[in-house]
Amino acid sequence: MLEKLKQRTIWLADSDSPPDIIESAAALLRDVKGVLRVRIKTPDKLVVSYNVRQITLQTITALLEEFGYTMRTSLFCRVMRSMCYYIEDIECNESKHDQAECTRDAFINRYLTREHGCRDHRPDYLRRYL
Repeated sequence: MLEKLKQRTIWLADSDSPPDIIESAAALLRDVKGVLRVRIKTPDKLVVSYNVRQITLQTITALLEEFGYTMRTSLFCRVMRSMCYYIEDIECNESKHDQAECTRDAFINRYLTREHGCRDHRPDYLRRYL
């Protein structure tokens, strides 16, 4: 089967989040089937190389959002994401593929490697009052 490789930039939202959020997002994507390479370009920008025949940008962003990462919502970013979704949808319709397996594998890998327990980054004395 012929590979269709893509390289896309994913912008995460600039929020008051922990500084290691981009590293954890990159680590999550490195374990996904179909993702070939993940680079951290800036503290809010990831460059992801992947095979469209195995996974699409829409699946990647849905996976990140499912795990609590927020995407930048500027007009430019939304238009670029929508255009990429459309282009990849057209390319994937040429030859159908099942993405349920790689999405399930990503959730399983993330669950197995993620630290369980309280994931609230606030100190204990602040958690009691909220």
